[in-house]
Amino acid sequence: MAAGVLVFLFGGITMLLALQLPLGTLRAPGSGLFPLLLGLILMGLAACHLLQLSLAKSKPTTGPEGQRGPAGSARRVLLFMGAVGIATALLEPLGYPLVSFLLMLALLRLLGMRAWQSSLVIAVVTTGASYLLFVRWLQIPLPAGWFGF
Repeated sequence: MAAGVLVFLFGGITMLLALQLPLGTLRAPGSGLFPLLLGLILMGLAACHLLQLSLAKSKPTTGPEGQRGPAGSARRVLLFMGAVGIATALLEPLGYPLVSFLLMLALLRLLGMRAWQSSLVIAVVTTGASYLLFVRWLQIPLPAGWFGF
């Protein structure tokens, strides 16, 4: 339950911060449009999760680390949000490609992917795809960092 509330609050904060940026339109999005939509989606998914939990009223199950369900999920949500916060702080000095790779790798590990090879491959592929999508295709200026591309 706590994890759902934390994600809902995180989505709300994301939306509030995004409203301070120019939104633009769907044809010419401003820098605040995508974070606003992301915050809205996070809040919607968290609300659905909280509703599902309240309707299920089942006992917590033991997670993969041996922790009770709600406590383990709240811990993972806090670690998830911490990783996103650290990645945000490192975006300017390290650059988008490196930070997105490290963030994806960290999130995969936090969410329970145990195989390092799979985690590395997924992190490389998603970093490359997001770079091509945002920097090359949509021409969004993101920090280049050490790599300079």
